[in-house]
Amino acid sequence: MKKMILTGLTAAVLSANAMASEVTEGDVTQFSANTPAVASEVNGNFAALIAAINDNNQRITALEEAAGEVAELADIVSGSTYQLYFSGGIIELDEGGGANLERFGGIATLTFNSDNSLDETFSEQGRFISLDANICSESGCSHYVDTWDDNETGGGSWSVTGQTLNVTWSDGGSESFSLSSDGKIIASGGGGLDEGDGTSGLETFVAVGVRMAD
Repeated sequence: MKKMILTGLTAAVLSANAMASEVTEGDVTQFSANTPAVASEVNGNFAALIAAINDNNQRITALEEAAGEVAELADIVSGSTYQLYFSGGIIELDEGGGANLERFGGIATLTFNSDNSLDETFSEQGRFISLDANICSESGCSHYVDTWDDNETGGGSWSVTGQTLNVTWSDGGSESFSLSSDGKIIASGGGGLDEGDGTSGLETFVAVGVRMAD
């Protein structure tokens, strides 16, 4: 009866830990029917199972700790390159009843270096139109139109505070981007009224960047 209990207990432990570290037949003593169980052999079987269970527990703990670790956003941004798509517009009115329209958009590539410096290349297209018929000749008057297609490089610096990516451009301007929780998306935008020098205007802007694969 004692042998049957011990053998059954061993089988139960083996079954319950089938997903643990592998325990092969060579790791335990095999018992035969009508053969007395030797305490040292039974204890040896349990020792092998305990070692496997403890090893499995350590592996599970390590996996849980690794899964629980969340990389700092600054570490994700550092060394990464983002493809940024931007678009904006300005509507401007002056006291004389004139009006100007401007639209622009393009793509920028931003690389955030590990030393907190920034490399930028961008391509921007846009058009400015004065709605006043202020270009006149003998044949009549027309609107002033200015179109551009610029490709430039630049730089600057960057830092991360919470989920905000702060960028200072080399010309002294600055921009703040919101970071997604996984650091894969950056976004900025907004709008505002600008009044002064006899004019009033409304400017809108939006930019969305996607982190490129390493």
